[in-house]
Amino acid sequence: RRLSISTPHVHRRNAAERAIRTYKNHFIAGLCSVDKDFPLHLWDRLLPQAELTLNLLRGSRLNPKLSSWSQLNGTYDFNCTPIAPPGIRVLVHNKPTKRDSWAAHAIDGWYIGPALESYRCYKIWINETQTTRTCDTVHWF
Repeated sequence: RRLSISTPHVHRRNAAERAIRTYKNHFIAGLCSVDKDFPLHLWDRLLPQAELTLNLLRGSRLNPKLSSWSQLNGTYDFNCTPIAPPGIRVLVHNKPTKRDSWAAHAIDGWYIGPALESYRCYKIWINETQTTRTCDTVHWF
């Protein structure tokens, strides 16, 4: 087998360069859709959802009838693991056992991505604690 070297500075012929450009464009489009008040220092926490959505959209090279995600992980169940646009402002419900009697029932946060290991849960960045929390009850803005 003969090694084929692509022409310098011609990225459209190199499959790896084309894949990088596709991912970059997909991620930038996701960043452009975040809420205007989304803290941009959290950009790196949006990477897993960008990878997930791109792999759900891309066809597999082994079986073009399947997505890349389906080829590697099986069918993605949107009912078990819902997805929302990245960087949406949310209110997270505080469970009664985790709050005082007269305390607010929800706190502000930002949707980071789906919690793939939990049933119908989301990863939310909580402004108050500056941490990521897995939540099942949120109000979308």
